[in-house]
Amino acid sequence: MSSTAMAGPFRPSGKSGASPWIANRKFDLLFLTLSGALVFFPYLSYGLLQRIGASEGTASLIVGLSVTLLVGGPHMYSTYLRTALEPRFRQRYGILAYLPLVVIPTLVILGALHAFVFLLTFFFLWASIHVTHQAQWISETYRRRAGARIQPLDRWLDAGVILGSLYTMAMYKFVEDKFTLGDSTLLFPRFLQRREFAVAFTVGFAIFFIYYVVRTAGEIRRGESSWPRLLFMALTVGLAFIIPLFDNLDVAFQGFNTWHSLQYLAITWFILGRSAEQGEIRSSIALKLAGREKTWKFYGSMVAATFTAGFVYLFVWRGLGFPQDKSYYVVVLSFLLCHYFYDHILFRDFAPLEAAESRA
Repeated sequence: MSSTAMAGPFRPSGKSGASPWIANRKFDLLFLTLSGALVFFPYLSYGLLQRIGASEGTASLIVGLSVTLLVGGPHMYSTYLRTALEPRFRQRYGILAYLPLVVIPTLVILGALHAFVFLLTFFFLWASIHVTHQAQWISETYRRRAGARIQPLDRWLDAGVILGSLYTMAMYKFVEDKFTLGDSTLLFPRFLQRREFAVAFTVGFAIFFIYYVVRTAGEIRRGESSWPRLLFMALTVGLAFIIPLFDNLDVAFQGFNTWHSLQYLAITWFILGRSAEQGEIRSSIALKLAGREKTWKFYGSMVAATFTAGFVYLFVWRGLGFPQDKSYYVVVLSFLLCHYFYDHILFRDFAPLEAAESRA
């Protein structure tokens, strides 16, 4: 891919005739961008369930379980097809491929037993960074498709505007000690629990956002951007800003999780398919699930993995007598935080898509 800037606005790619899309127009719009409309579906479902007689707790539980089964769990387990189950990944990263599988579950169990609220707070912080990293990776992929110069500052600015959007309105709930997940209020430093801090954060982000917009306008004038990336970033920033405004944050963030998880599943499916075509998969399990003709087998297997984790959760809860909420988080976070760890490796690697593009 060319690393030089292009003259003229919105030129499609650094390679003549190459597509500005990650996969293609239909795929990107359906699964990566316009699917952002799904962020509102869990909250609408939550309201509908209450209107037909479900309690707030029951409605929230149904929405959470549905998102987990349909996309949340499948996206999480699909990570392992490209990491822990892939011999090439294990060979390349050595101890980093094995260490999280031991260390993270151990720390999760200890956290659930001795520092549950801290565990939840840490989970939310890492989750927000993880979601941001995925969106930043998609944005940079679009930059590369447009043939723009890639600078480390671009990555930090993309990440900063997404994370800042997510935390700007959330900060008001943090300082008022009203940021809750389930029955637990997340930790926030007492000396920062002042409205002035939230206002200062808002003003600081507003200044940063203006700088980001001006810089982006310059990229457009120089032809270093593309409308697929601009549309993706506009929706991501806008929805990240809106989500924390809802009263029930559990359900609201399930909406963001729905979009994020669908993006991830689609990207994983696409990369696995391309890798299988090029003979770059060594995992027998991944090979059986990779490719367009195996789409439903891939998805069904990830749903089955989610069901299996559900049985583990029931065993920890009913069989071992662990508290219900802690049983859920022990099982989910043991897999989920490993997924986060692995993705911070995967989201630094653009080779799978660039290699496929160069051979096309």
